[in-house]
Amino acid sequence: MTAAPSAALPEPRAEEVEAPRAAVPMPRLGPKACPVSCTLLTFFLLTACSICETEQKGYCENIITKRHLDKLQELIDSQMLMSCHVSFEFIDKQELGDRICYVKAAFPRLEDILDKMKFKENSDNFNKTKDVQNMYKKIDENEVPCIDAQDDHERELSQACSREFSRPPEKMLQLVKDFFQEVMDLLDKNVDFKRDCSKTYQKCSDALKKEPPSPEQRRKKAQPKESQREVMSYVLVAILAIVAILLAVGGLLFYKHKSRTQERRLQQRGNVLEEQEERPLNGVEEPLELRVQGEL
Repeated sequence: MTAAPSAALPEPRAEEVEAPRAAVPMPRLGPKACPVSCTLLTFFLLTACSICETEQKGYCENIITKRHLDKLQELIDSQMLMSCHVSFEFIDKQELGDRICYVKAAFPRLEDILDKMKFKENSDNFNKTKDVQNMYKKIDENEVPCIDAQDDHERELSQACSREFSRPPEKMLQLVKDFFQEVMDLLDKNVDFKRDCSKTYQKCSDALKKEPPSPEQRRKKAQPKESQREVMSYVLVAILAIVAILLAVGGLLFYKHKSRTQERRLQQRGNVLEEQEERPLNGVEEPLELRVQGEL
């Protein structure tokens, strides 16, 4: 008997070999580190700027205090009521109508008004005035000024917004107090004084061109003509006086010359008359003498 062929056994599976995986690149620190470092740098810069702004804001807010305003009010209350006025030039706030532009234009002009606040040295009012003046100077002592200065164009245009004031001392001090109160309120609100105020100042110049000149302005304009007339009148009077003096001197000299001439003529006539009188007398006396001699 032949053996039945045995069933074919399945061939053992070859173990599946995993395909080699592609090498995963290691993360590079550069691209991921750059955003992180830039973010940190930006954060530090913003923090530094905010700190700087906070310090700047704190410095400006602490410059003008209620204590300074109280001292100004005490100066106002201590003034004598009198009729005398103090003349000064300042910015007309009502004409501007802009608080920031008013402060920028009026701030440099306030120094002249503060210089007019004169009191006896070492007196109470003198010390209060010095305190206010020092406060005014400190506003610009910081590295970044609290009130940005005007540029040349703004400064030139703002001249048209200035006018002459004439007020009693207490009214002048009240204007100073109102100005510092205005500055303190604006600094508390952290306003931006970098605003360009050229257009606002230009309105003052345009208004001056449209408005007719006031009597005072006309008087000021007429002063040169009046002064010229006065000078010409003085010159004319001086010329007439000199002519009168010369005429008087000439008349006096002519009178003296004429008097001397007349005296000489009178003397000459007198001499002639004397000679004429002496001649007949001499002629008569001679015969008389001869007669007397003959009789003797």
